Amino acid sequence: MTARSSDAVRHAFNSAIQDFKNNLKDPGLYDQILQTTSIDQVYDATDQLQKGQSKTGRLRHLSKIEPFLDRLRDYSSVVETFVQAKPDVLALIWGPIKLLLLWADALTKSFTAISDTLEEVGSLLPEFCEVTNIFTNSVRLQEILVLFFRDILDLYLITINFFSLTRLKIVFETLWPIQRDQIKLVIKHIARHRELMRTEVRLEEIRAADEARQRELEHFAQAEETAIKQEYFTLRAHVSPKTYDHDLYRHHATVCDGTGKWLFRDQLFKDWVDHSKGTTRILWLKGIPGAGRTLLASSVIRHTQPISKTIFAFLTYNDTSTTALSIFHSLVFQLASDSLALQTELRQSNHKNLRNSLEETADLLQSLLECAGETYVVIDGIDEIELVERSRLLKQLIKLGEACQKCRILLSSRSEDDVSTALREKVVDIKVDQRNAGSIKTFVNHQMKTWFDQRCFKAETRHDIEGWAAPLASNAKGMLLSDHGSAEASSEVLGRGVRIYSIFNIFPLSNAYSSYIRILQRIETSTDRAFRHNARMILGWVGCAPSPMTRHELEQALVINLGQVNQDPRVNSVLNVVEFCGPIVEVIDDYVQFVHFTVKEYIFNERIDGFISLSDMTLELAIRCISYLCQDHHDLESIEEEEIEDSILSGSYRLHNFAYTYWWKLIKQYLALSKGDQAVQMEFDMSEAILALKSTQPDLAEMLLNVFQFQSASSEADYHLKSSER
Repeated sequence: MTARSSDAVRHAFNSAIQDFKNNLKDPGLYDQILQTTSIDQVYDATDQLQKGQSKTGRLRHLSKIEPFLDRLRDYSSVVETFVQAKPDVLALIWGPIKLLLLWADALTKSFTAISDTLEEVGSLLPEFCEVTNIFTNSVRLQEILVLFFRDILDLYLITINFFSLTRLKIVFETLWPIQRDQIKLVIKHIARHRELMRTEVRLEEIRAADEARQRELEHFAQAEETAIKQEYFTLRAHVSPKTYDHDLYRHHATVCDGTGKWLFRDQLFKDWVDHSKGTTRILWLKGIPGAGRTLLASSVIRHTQPISKTIFAFLTYNDTSTTALSIFHSLVFQLASDSLALQTELRQSNHKNLRNSLEETADLLQSLLECAGETYVVIDGIDEIELVERSRLLKQLIKLGEACQKCRILLSSRSEDDVSTALREKVVDIKVDQRNAGSIKTFVNHQMKTWFDQRCFKAETRHDIEGWAAPLASNAKGMLLSDHGSAEASSEVLGRGVRIYSIFNIFPLSNAYSSYIRILQRIETSTDRAFRHNARMILGWVGCAPSPMTRHELEQALVINLGQVNQDPRVNSVLNVVEFCGPIVEVIDDYVQFVHFTVKEYIFNERIDGFISLSDMTLELAIRCISYLCQDHHDLESIEEEEIEDSILSGSYRLHNFAYTYWWKLIKQYLALSKGDQAVQMEFDMSEAILALKSTQPDLAEMLLNVFQFQSASSEADYHLKSSER
């Protein structure tokens, strides 16, 4: 054999070894495999297994794999003679089989599966020492030996990656058939390559066989990848996790250039970003309302995304359906969204309780994070979800931070007492409002430049504005509410030609509540009775609505005349909610909401002069919805089709979806609020409250009781399960 052909064969063996090493799910196993270099070490292991099995009365006939070991011994002898193989080749012949036997012994079904597989392969492997006499050309023999080496490593790779799964006992029955199909493909290749050893074949035939083997394995891998992705998308559709990409886009679009840079220079933040430093796994950005934490969180996400995988959530009081479980659902599917390896891991998990168990979902996220490597988790607005849910969320996040060394978690919230208690001595915190004066100054300067560019101020006026703006950053005391409040108010004021100094008097920035006080005072002192009434209605309904209302829905709700069933509820003008309520409300994607959840806390506080009654507003909105649904344009049996079409085109049904969906929930909310305890379960007295109406309003009581019973039944898990099956 020439030196050139010898080098080619050694290269082929080395290439097969490298492929095996690259495809091991756990690279650390490779060094463990190399510790076994002979059949004697395998026999030592089987002897120990036999003794252990005989003591426990579960002897599993290790003799079944004897033919396989004999063929491997012949193969290793031939390889040593004809190839002059290096030790790694021999170790990869014997090391994996020893590892597999030790693993499989832990589970009866798995030991039976691996022994049956090895028995079948052993019956197909040729008697290498005898058939080598056929070959007069050692180059062709070596080419065939490479083929068998690849076959053996293919078999080992499939079985090692499977039997090394951490939840093997749970997933064995489900996943073994898939592995078995792939093993059958390898067995098919072994049978084909055995035929090549029985005849004096040409090199072209050997190489064609190798190419066929590679094509079939690639085809199987592609089919398996397609199946994994299909199962992932099916599971995702079933769970329907919330995504926050649009929130990230919206928040980051409002970040003023040059703000937030102080955070990236902070040493605590640098230590958090650096995975090599294990001292800072959970970082807490805390601060007063309106300090700009959400914008900082969006900047952090943009900062970490180029570094490593980043998953995130923006929580808001507007979404009353947010739970700790729904947040973890989002994180799980974000993490696995673009990783086949993690989708495979997700496929191998137990999905039975994924939709109803926070603990199991958190455990699943932990296992995915351990597989994913370096990952950042950013969650903004912890304090904006219900107390019970944020307690559960924080508990699981702290557990994640302690368990996952390569995971970094950033939380953003106000310094609520329960949050501070849960995070005390477990996180590193940064007080945003004590560090962001430079960002506020940058924002003020940027905003003034925008105003100056948009409007032609006289030099004197411009000088006055600059003078009034100079102390804003220092007086703000960390308050950056101007992102939503002052900036919009300033533009509005300038547009109306009001005296310039009112820009800074309306929103002094020193305290969020001072902004709310001035808005309520402006509403309460208005001489326009209709303006005052509508402004309070809008604020009240935005705060009590079970789901955010659109501007069009609010427009129609305002024109409903209670008790007038023949009213044509057309809207003849566009509602400018900011004009009525000031910049404490905003319209995003046509939905009206408060700029910050502290607005809701303030205006519904009974200790505040001019406060708005949450229970009164809830009842008012419920009555409006019911009155609207009882009007003639909803009596489809008594109106003509042309009238219906005309009503649709004129917008008479714009409130229909909200009213139909939430009238009952508004009644439930009102009854709970009238009890003075919003935290009590809504169902606690519903039937009692309804039955109390029976003596005076029997028809109404019967209708409400039927609705209550239907709503209660539809909330049961069995109902949803049967509905989904249908």
